[in-house]
Amino acid sequence: MIVKDEEIFVLETNTIPGMTETSLYPQAAAAVGISFSELLEKLINAAPPSF
Repeated sequence: MIVKDEEIFVLETNTIPGMTETSLYPQAAAAVGISFSELLEKLINAAPPSF
């Protein structure tokens, strides 16, 4: 974001959280007992089939 004269301009929205073992999303999964590899497997299995 850029703030200019008290106006906020949104430049980009990151819709994909970090996906390294030390990123917040995998850390949140680990907090509930889901390993990094299990998390990746769950995400892959949840993806819609490609055409």
